[in-house]
Amino acid sequence: MERFAIASGDRNPLHADDSFARRTPYGRCIAQGALVTISALGAAEADTIRFAKSLDIQFKQPIFPDETYDARVADADRDKTRIEVTGGGKVSVAITIATERELPPLAAAAVQPRVALPSSPRLYALEDFPPAGLSISEPYTCDVDALRGLAEDLGATSVPDSVLVWLAAASYTVGMVVPGHDALFAGGRIGRSSTTGPGTLVVAARALDDRTGLIMVDATLVEEEAPAEMTLQTFLRPPVPAPTRSSVGRYISPSSDLNGRNVLVVGGSRGLGAALCGAFATQGATVWAGYSRSEDQVEELRREFGADEIRALRFDAEDAEEAKRAFETMRRDANALDGVVLSASPPLYETALGPEASAGTLRYLSSSLALVLVSLAESLEMVSPDGWIVVISSSALDDPPRAWPHHVIAKSALEGAAAYCARHHGLRVLIARPPKMLTDSMNSPMGRIGTVETEKVAAAIARWTIGRGAAGELALLDAEELSAAEVAGGAGTRPRT
Repeated sequence: MERFAIASGDRNPLHADDSFARRTPYGRCIAQGALVTISALGAAEADTIRFAKSLDIQFKQPIFPDETYDARVADADRDKTRIEVTGGGKVSVAITIATERELPPLAAAAVQPRVALPSSPRLYALEDFPPAGLSISEPYTCDVDALRGLAEDLGATSVPDSVLVWLAAASYTVGMVVPGHDALFAGGRIGRSSTTGPGTLVVAARALDDRTGLIMVDATLVEEEAPAEMTLQTFLRPPVPAPTRSSVGRYISPSSDLNGRNVLVVGGSRGLGAALCGAFATQGATVWAGYSRSEDQVEELRREFGADEIRALRFDAEDAEEAKRAFETMRRDANALDGVVLSASPPLYETALGPEASAGTLRYLSSSLALVLVSLAESLEMVSPDGWIVVISSSALDDPPRAWPHHVIAKSALEGAAAYCARHHGLRVLIARPPKMLTDSMNSPMGRIGTVETEKVAAAIARWTIGRGAAGELALLDAEELSAAEVAGGAGTRPRT
């Protein structure tokens, strides 16, 4: 991935910056789609690519480093060859090569003098696109020798230089030019062109859908040996706004109801966890925001809600030793906890329930359970007898999505742990099954549609913790109930017990 970034000039942070990638739906860096395509083309016959007229590429699922995928020819005839990259029982990338053997074979690309390319991608918002779109022209060359060496190491020795240049230019266009910094590459068509000249990219981009962030990019690579015409389908991923006093205050009015109370939120740096930290802080609680790596986001919470109200507690919730040390630190200051929210969960992705996905499913279950159970075990030693525990489950249990078997299994197990705590530890316990919320994990083109603000859900949960309840109570708030409160001060819905 690093070699491709250097050779192509595509230095988008989604492929290189762990802290940036954690705030995306993928939770970690993903491989460049063009790099995956180069590797997958090694499955095709040499002449199929040498006489290629165009490539149609669809990026359906992300490709993660250190995971195993299979690239194979799924269908082929004289004119078209379809290659599929599969992993976890899902097709991740589909490539269709259109071949015309009457065309001259694609030539080797001459090495051109490198031009200085920007080191940082352009940054756009959807409102930056005028109705007529954007038009951009800038110099572009890539390192053909480096791309050729990379293809050879990936077993794609038959891929012509021209195709390597096409894919490098497409990746650079999306990752660095338009949409740039917050781009998602969904696919497109790349084909031969007759427009030759010095290395230049001529780009025209237009925004088509404000809801999904869909942007269509038409680009021409003006190049002596490997000119190309490209129509690229991309998405611009807007940032998820952090909770503020104002955004929390829309759903729950500030109060002193939790004055003197200590609350731990595991997974408190982002998403619903961050909104819960804000909601409890506005009710007077001292909130311990448990986090692993998102220090900058915890500090943003502290600036917004107060350094006395939000205490940063850094530990890996999957690591029993780290958790033990963190709880010892908290015990020296807080002595006891009045409430615990278990909100941490691993990044969600699509998979299947089948033999080819079993290893990935088991890894997900292990991570998901550890993120909750390690902290739960430590918390039971600190929670006061009249304290409470909130376990964040998922509305997916009400209607399990076909692509989330691992998620449904994990949340079902965690609800069992919640029931155990209510029965055998005598604590008030809430199982919260939030609706689809606007979080980093849902900040994808289709994921954002129909989401609920995390602050609304956090307000409903905070109201439950303030309310009176019996020892050993096991309550459930489902998606509809968690979405019920529309304005600050609303009474909300009493959870089922």
